[in-house]
Amino acid sequence: MTLQKWGGIAAIIEACTYLFGFVLFFGLIDATGYDTPERYLSFVLENRDVFISGYFVIGILFSFMLVVLVHALHQRMKNVAPELMACTAVVGYIWAAFVLASSFIFITSLSAVAKFHELDPVQALTIDRTIGIVVDALGGGIELIGAIWVLAITYVGLKHNVYSRLLHYWGALVSVAGVLTLFSTLSFLSGNPFFDITTALFGLGQILWFIGLGVAMLRDNPTSHP
Repeated sequence: MTLQKWGGIAAIIEACTYLFGFVLFFGLIDATGYDTPERYLSFVLENRDVFISGYFVIGILFSFMLVVLVHALHQRMKNVAPELMACTAVVGYIWAAFVLASSFIFITSLSAVAKFHELDPVQALTIDRTIGIVVDALGGGIELIGAIWVLAITYVGLKHNVYSRLLHYWGALVSVAGVLTLFSTLSFLSGNPFFDITTALFGLGQILWFIGLGVAMLRDNPTSHP
C-alpha cells in the first residue's frame, strides 16, 4: 500500500477519533448533578479509566495518525510547493506533539490528583485546575496551530489544483474559525459566545474535512503526478 493510501486511512481515522470523543464525552458520560468544580473532579476521578481510555483515542491515536497524514501530504504536495510544504510539515508535527503532550499530562495527572484528593480535596482541586490550564493551552484551548496547518494545505491545494476545490473551500472556513480562537484570550472578548461557535466549528468542521481529505487521498492516482 502506498504512503498516499496510508495517509487517506489516517485522515479518516482522525475523523473517527473526533466522533469517538464527541460520543464519549458528550453522550455516554453522564455528569448530570456534578455541577460544581468539586463534584465534577470527584466524578472524573471515579471514572478515570473511562477518561484515560478516551484520551488514548482522542489524544494519542489522533497524534500518531496526524504524523502519518502530515508526512503523506508533504510527499504529495512538495513537488508543487517545496518550501511552503516543508514549513507546513513542521507545523503539522508541532501540532501532533502538542496534542500528544497534553494527553500525556492529563493521563499521568489523574493518579496524582486522586492521591491528593484522598488527603486534601481542596488542594487536589487546585492542582487539577493548574493542570487543566496546561492541558487546555497545549491541547485545544487555542486552535491556532492546527488551523494554520489546515490553511496551508488548503492554499497549496487550491493554487495547484490538488484534490477538489470544494474540499479546500471547506478547509478555508474551518481554518479561519480555528485562527479566530486566538482572540478569545483578549480581556474585552473573554466569555463572548462567538468563540464557542468558532471552536465548535473548527472541531466539528474538521470531521468533514478529514473525511473528505481521506477519500480524496484514497482515490488519488499516484502515477498521475510526480
